[in-house]
Amino acid sequence: MKAISLWQPYASLIAVEAKPFETRHWAPPRELIGQTIAIHAAKKIDKELKSFVEDLMYGQHQPGGFELAQKLGAVMGELPDENLGLFGEAVMPIGCVVCTARLDAAFQLGEQAEGTAVPAAKVVRRITSRQMPECFTVRYDDFGDYAPGRWAWLLRDVKPIIPPVPAVGHQGFFELPQGWMVPAHA
Repeated sequence: MKAISLWQPYASLIAVEAKPFETRHWAPPRELIGQTIAIHAAKKIDKELKSFVEDLMYGQHQPGGFELAQKLGAVMGELPDENLGLFGEAVMPIGCVVCTARLDAAFQLGEQAEGTAVPAAKVVRRITSRQMPECFTVRYDDFGDYAPGRWAWLLRDVKPIIPPVPAVGHQGFFELPQGWMVPAHA
């Protein structure tokens, strides 16, 4: 199975379905559209995200609050200490696969759409395996960079892996080894 590493808290936000889009400056490979991929939480800890992670884990981020914090805590399961990263006073899984998701489509973003009920970006290009409305917009959220020219990858059918499975990540898409779903500490 193909996987992609994301920094925390973004990998876990996908696992709890709070982040429906992964935003990147590049489009995913066409052959992965419609396929299930694994979401890996990278080992790198971005110290600048410390306060953001603390707010998420202690129920201070709106929208979501305590309900989002409970969901994020629940997907951690019982992880060994070497797979928990310290973000200030909060911990999150690192160096492990936290969920799988179907990479349903990818949209290259344009300027902000006018006349929408919620802030959203116009779509200037799309890669999809199924029919979608022509006047599609991508709704902004707190968890991505929706600047014009960037790509928003739509992730659906998310399945958290509890507890997350330790794995070595890489840049870009990479192949998980055969039998990766069997936790090393099982």
